[in-house]
Amino acid sequence: MAAPTSLLKQLNSPALPPGTSSPRPAPADVERYQLHVFASSIADAVVSAGGLIFDRAMAGWDVTVVVDDDGVGSDDRPIRILGGRVSGPDQVGSEPRPQTQAVATDLVVNSEQVRRVVLAARRVDQAAASEVLRWGRHRSPKLNYRFVPVHHRPSAAARLFKSHALAVGGAVGPQPTEEGFYSVT
Repeated sequence: MAAPTSLLKQLNSPALPPGTSSPRPAPADVERYQLHVFASSIADAVVSAGGLIFDRAMAGWDVTVVVDDDGVGSDDRPIRILGGRVSGPDQVGSEPRPQTQAVATDLVVNSEQVRRVVLAARRVDQAAASEVLRWGRHRSPKLNYRFVPVHHRPSAAARLFKSHALAVGGAVGPQPTEEGFYSVT
């Protein structure tokens, strides 16, 4: 029996003529990493987490920005520019558990539904727990976790696309070179 062909050799093999079948099986569908961003508005998501949204989307993650009911009908172009998609709060929990959640703290304080989603993300075993990042000034009394400051330094491309997304959304002005979050530990 011959040894199997290495993956590197398979990737570098010449293309097959049209109409012939591949000698190697097609890869199984692999679930992509998920980032869910919970924000009070599209503008808040872009200003606070736009670089993170872009960088994760360009890394192949599925990025969903969940906005309050009022934000769903508004122009979602800024989020699409960053590579994400907008969803309403009615779809929260219907998608697979994300690997990362970024949440505006005012939503955790004011929305029972968002608070439940964030708490549920931390209640599973460590291997399946979602990373939870939050931004904002409020301290949520409902979350009994320690918060550690973390920073995301957006790539040059992320900063450029974020500036375009902000311009489309009507916001202009200099943006900080880092996005600050608090990681829930």
